[in-house]
Amino acid sequence: MKTFRSMTALILALCLALSLGLAMADQTLEGDANVDQRNYPSTAPFIHPPFYNVKLTVEVDDNGVITAVKDNSTGGAGSVQEGNEEFWANKNKPYFDAAVGGGLLDAFVGKTLEEVKAMNMTAGADAVSGATMVCQAAQEAVINAFEGKAGKTFLEVEGSALPVESVENGVVTMTNALPEDFDLKVLDIRWGVRNEEIVPEDSYTVEIADGKVVITFANEMKAGYYYVNVVDQSGKYRSPAFEGGPAAAQAPWFVLESDLKAEDISFDGKAVVLAKGSMEDFLKNIQHVQILAEGEEKATEQEIVGHHGTVGSFIALDENGVLNADGVVKARNGSENPLFEEGKQYTVTVAAFGYPELTFSYAK
Repeated sequence: MKTFRSMTALILALCLALSLGLAMADQTLEGDANVDQRNYPSTAPFIHPPFYNVKLTVEVDDNGVITAVKDNSTGGAGSVQEGNEEFWANKNKPYFDAAVGGGLLDAFVGKTLEEVKAMNMTAGADAVSGATMVCQAAQEAVINAFEGKAGKTFLEVEGSALPVESVENGVVTMTNALPEDFDLKVLDIRWGVRNEEIVPEDSYTVEIADGKVVITFANEMKAGYYYVNVVDQSGKYRSPAFEGGPAAAQAPWFVLESDLKAEDISFDGKAVVLAKGSMEDFLKNIQHVQILAEGEEKATEQEIVGHHGTVGSFIALDENGVLNADGVVKARNGSENPLFEEGKQYTVTVAAFGYPELTFSYAK
């Protein structure tokens, strides 16, 4: 009997030790967060699509202290939009690998959730140089792992998320092409191609009903390009993407036309001239300037904002509308090409949202 009691006590002790060991064992959590949309809808700084999610596993002890953070197939299924795997491997992966190689994931080890939230991922010891957006996404992925949240998913919408039906008498009607579970909210409306000037909230009303979004402006608005900044209040979906430019992007937009006619915009040999209205407003809505040399098939195109949603190096016109006759385009490979060569004849086309298109001949 004594031996039996001893064996029973030993078994109980072993079970207790095992239970304590399990309690003390690391807990493995999974989290992800999207690298893009940290500054939406501002065009700078901006990350080139295709977008992706940083996916991590986070090991935590029973005191809530992180013991390890590891990559969890970032760039694989669910992290990269289907069809963009090759672009991820060639363009995005090197930046992600550089951040991880620079000690990004190790920076979270030894910290609690609150300490991770307090980390400054844009400067100082917590950041990895040149990888701010990756750092911020990794921080959010760790936080999401603790809190059981998922990163924003890809928005499968072809073309504009809010296609324009009509723009009449200060009323803009758009069709809601977003998924039914996209909890639509118009965060703000922005004017100009760089999405920098926010339209005063008290100058318009928004009605969302019956598959439509109706925006009614109280006062006469400036001509030009308007971006409608929409978000999913549930946090499930990314906001519509800028990839593809206005003609193909998901990002919703509309144009208010000016009262200028074709004859009201001209070129005086040196600069673009408006018969009336603001040159500053005109330039803030430049879609593109195309410069075609005589005998050539392809024009040189200058854009303030490119088809990826990023700000380009626009040098065709200065702040007064003067044509940059001595402008030089610098390519990524370091080569330089003049906008205009002496002795050549050019056809120049200036297109601005909300204004008649201007085409003229030019020789340097």
